[in-house]
Amino acid sequence: MSRRIGFFLLALLPLLLAALAVGGVLFLRQGGFAPYRIPPGAAHPVAATADVLARGEYVAELGNCVSCHTTRGGVPFTGGLAFKTDYGTIFSTNLTPDPQTGLGGWSVEEFRHTMRNGVSRNGVLYPVFPYAHFAQVDDADLDALFAWLQHLPPSVRAATPNRLEFPASWRPALIGWRMLHYRPAPALAASAAGESPQRQRGRYLVDGLGHCAMCHGTRGSMGAALAQGDLAGGRIPGLGWYAPPLDATQLQRYSAAELADYLRSGTSVHGSVYGPMAEVVYGSLRHLDADDALAMASYLKSVPAHAAAPAPSLALGASSSGVSGADVYREHCADCHGREGRGDGTAYPPLVDAVAVIAPDPANAVRMILYGGMAPTTAGNPRPHSMPPFVEQLDSAQIAAVANYIRATWGGRSSNLTAPDVDALHGIAVD
Repeated sequence: MSRRIGFFLLALLPLLLAALAVGGVLFLRQGGFAPYRIPPGAAHPVAATADVLARGEYVAELGNCVSCHTTRGGVPFTGGLAFKTDYGTIFSTNLTPDPQTGLGGWSVEEFRHTMRNGVSRNGVLYPVFPYAHFAQVDDADLDALFAWLQHLPPSVRAATPNRLEFPASWRPALIGWRMLHYRPAPALAASAAGESPQRQRGRYLVDGLGHCAMCHGTRGSMGAALAQGDLAGGRIPGLGWYAPPLDATQLQRYSAAELADYLRSGTSVHGSVYGPMAEVVYGSLRHLDADDALAMASYLKSVPAHAAAPAPSLALGASSSGVSGADVYREHCADCHGREGRGDGTAYPPLVDAVAVIAPDPANAVRMILYGGMAPTTAGNPRPHSMPPFVEQLDSAQIAAVANYIRATWGGRSSNLTAPDVDALHGIAVD
């Protein structure tokens, strides 16, 4: 018997060695041991001059830190905001300099390391935190951000426990996730070699500080960002909205100047921002200076077109309700958006080639009809117009019919939404 066991173990040895070799290669590809070596030492301040603090505040605005680290009605930057994922709910953390529950006691080296590697003194961070993007942010911006955060009023707020399914609830399992899905990004300077200063700045803001692909990227299994899906669009986890692709084809109706103004104001003759993007404009993009807005716009308009997006995960069966979408449109929509769907300036956005109309995923069109929306108040749009909700006026069959009509008539989309499809998109995500 012992001889058989010995032969069995000997036969397994090549498989074990092969598994160890593969695991070693994957471990090295996610950065080896370096991400897990937290810089030691007590906190020491960055030279917090007025210029440094002003720069830090601007970096915080462009990174939209306040939106992710503030609950509705809560103390800014104290965390607690819920992020729903396929494997549970994760809560953001306290960024104020409270020594027990925030960043008090951190060094700037530890802050840089966490921002770029997704590993802190508290363990490996979940990929809802965009460390893969912040890895491209330079030292000067990270140091200024740290200095500015250290000058916020300290506020005590302990981290809200995450509510996650196993194995996601076991933090060491994140090392395995990183081995399979995470690869350190190349330095931005290397990836931008040969580009104009404006394009380099635009790439830096879009791919780094702005982390636009966190919403506008396509994700695979277990929340992993797909390399080929960078800025290719996708349904935003936990929110029910679709973030469209960002590339030269999708943005061709905008001039660079129009797109730059749209980023800062949240409105244009081609449409206005609603849903999660309205929050991004209000919390972040409205603070862009003119040069940075133009750099972002110019870069986005140079991104090569992405492959056609896959069909949405809805039933999309042929509607048999007999409801006329054209009739619903004439009765409830035409007064504002026009009989020909061309709208009226920035007050009533056009439906012709509108993002929600041409998108492969009908979620935004349905949710706008259901719950309406309002663009953010900005310097460029001080009195934004709103769209009223129709969830109490139209039933699901009528909403499906009018969405199909709009998408087929002005979006060139073969749309066969049914009442159950609309029912599946009911609900508003709240904190």
